[in-house]
Amino acid sequence: MDTFTKRLESAQIAFNFDDLMLLPGFSETRSRDISTDTRFSTNIRLRTPLVSSPMDTVTEARMAIAMAENGGIGVLHRNMTPEEQSRMVGEVKNHEPVSKNATRGKDGRLAVAAALAPTDIERAKMLSKEADALVFDVAHFHTKSILESAKKIIDSTDRDVIIGSMGTKEDVMHSVKALGRVDGVRAGIGGGSICITTDVTKAGSPTPFAVAQAADAIDELGIDIPIIADGGIRTAGDIALVFALGADSAMLGFGLAGTAECPGETITMNGKEYRGYRGMGSKSAREKRLVNDRYADTGGKNFDEGIEGLVPYKGGVVDVIDVLNSAVKASISYAGAGSIAEMAQKARIARVTGRTIKAEIKR
Repeated sequence: MDTFTKRLESAQIAFNFDDLMLLPGFSETRSRDISTDTRFSTNIRLRTPLVSSPMDTVTEARMAIAMAENGGIGVLHRNMTPEEQSRMVGEVKNHEPVSKNATRGKDGRLAVAAALAPTDIERAKMLSKEADALVFDVAHFHTKSILESAKKIIDSTDRDVIIGSMGTKEDVMHSVKALGRVDGVRAGIGGGSICITTDVTKAGSPTPFAVAQAADAIDELGIDIPIIADGGIRTAGDIALVFALGADSAMLGFGLAGTAECPGETITMNGKEYRGYRGMGSKSAREKRLVNDRYADTGGKNFDEGIEGLVPYKGGVVDVIDVLNSAVKASISYAGAGSIAEMAQKARIARVTGRTIKAEIKR
């Protein structure tokens, strides 16, 4: 009896970034000597553990070039025609890298990933000609129809394939088993700074929780698949935290928004410069009708799962990457680790209770 009361009592704690803190640990490595080498996917290694999000106000060719030249990787958004996206892939691949730390594909050229719907096999065929990785781009990947469609694309391409978004251990375990080949997992649902999925639907999985769930699934399966933490990551500390929970790289939207390499024009208001930034479930993004299948299939859905706005102009993205990477190294050092891989083994995490206490006092 009391089935529903027991459901409440047994509810899992879905920790978010503000709920957790890295504890300091004995450090044997100076922060400047910390290694941030990692993997984006099975066959793509990164010198910088940062991935630019496939949002149409964040990643087009210019951003993807900058990310790869600085040791990370960009995921081209899909709110454009397959022909436009393929052209941008070619633009990145044909750019002559100037950095020895650049991320390169098997062909020796700059590496680039491209987002697509798991149902779009024709886009997959076009992108597979040059893109180094295909990133399935749906808010809730773990559904019967999507798994069936994704399997067809995976079986038809030799490119690395990243699945997601994923929110629970069960999501990952069932999906990996059903698909047979998976080269990366994107973890986190509804946690983005301008994503309102959890507000509208009350469904989601905060990124720290989703990453830990994915890492446990991969560990139980006994396989070695990189995890990309995605959603709500604002600081270097957030990035280091998801490494402690099993992530290999961090996907950034807000963290890179407003830089010169983002699509769009700079707007001046009251003497200050801004850039546009919007969620892919926002009304203006959905009006192009090329990403409407990213979110739940409700049959003529007429509600938004993202918002739009302006962010301060930040200048060149290389400076943002440099600052983040240096700060991530410091966070790893504080935790007593010497690399991203060691974070998963050595880092200790504490729950933060001060916010709860302050909330009670305000009442």
